[in-house]
Amino acid sequence: MKISLTYALPALALAGVLGLAQTGPASAANEDEMAKNAKVSISQAVDAAEAKAKGKATEVEFDDDYGGRWEVKVLSPGGDTLIKYFVDPNTGQVVGEEEQTFEKYWTMLKPADFQKAQVQLKDAIMAAEKAAMGKATSAEVERSGDAVAYEIDVITDQGSKDVSVDATGKVVVDD
Repeated sequence: MKISLTYALPALALAGVLGLAQTGPASAANEDEMAKNAKVSISQAVDAAEAKAKGKATEVEFDDDYGGRWEVKVLSPGGDTLIKYFVDPNTGQVVGEEEQTFEKYWTMLKPADFQKAQVQLKDAIMAAEKAAMGKATSAEVERSGDAVAYEIDVITDQGSKDVSVDATGKVVVDD
């Protein structure tokens, strides 16, 4: 199939004018900037969600929906429920919640693996921010061998950095 750039370029320009082309790197950069400038830090958002659920956070990211908000997934103390909490980036208040599909989230990582990790998400975020000398904008738990690991995006004066933190607290900054 052949596509003519003569027709594709005006269509792309029109999509930009209409605000339809907001799904690429520009919108991700906008979310990163909003997260960086939020009054409530990523760690404070984790604290608010964990306090509400009395559980442990497994993932957090900033979403520019509804004017911007932190979205924090928290595993219940019993390990049987996963809930996404919406945290206001200006006040730190939990403003909503949504139950997550539990089975899909834990296909490679079991709740027990997460719960026995020496380092939890908030500690990994703080270690990543210190090592990369910036502000975290998203973080998630992943599997590394037979243990959990954390992948954290950190915004610095030199740009975005990917930081890995293992279950023992070892930090690796990818430039």
